[in-house]
Amino acid sequence: MRTIAAIVALAAATATTAVAQPNVRLSDVDYMQAARCRGIAASTAADTASIDALLKAQGKGRATYVSAKADELQSDAARAVRRANDNGKQSLIAERDGACKRFLG
Repeated sequence: MRTIAAIVALAAATATTAVAQPNVRLSDVDYMQAARCRGIAASTAADTASIDALLKAQGKGRATYVSAKADELQSDAARAVRRANDNGKQSLIAERDGACKRFLG
């Protein structure tokens, strides 16, 4: 599980696209990163309307295991925000405002 999260975080850190386009199909890794970002954003009182629409549109036709992993990453991220101390919370907010910005619009 940590390996997948590390891969997703690495992919987000090295991503070159500025903003995910709704008409461009996200890779499975980007889709899972967007789900993680949704978990962080929702738990930190950020607006999730754009990422909700993106996940809904991009979720169509995904393999079941990809959708399941995305759901797991979203819940894990939300749980991490709830359980984090101040430094951990700041780190997750920095992720939301950095790597996740391309999904949040």
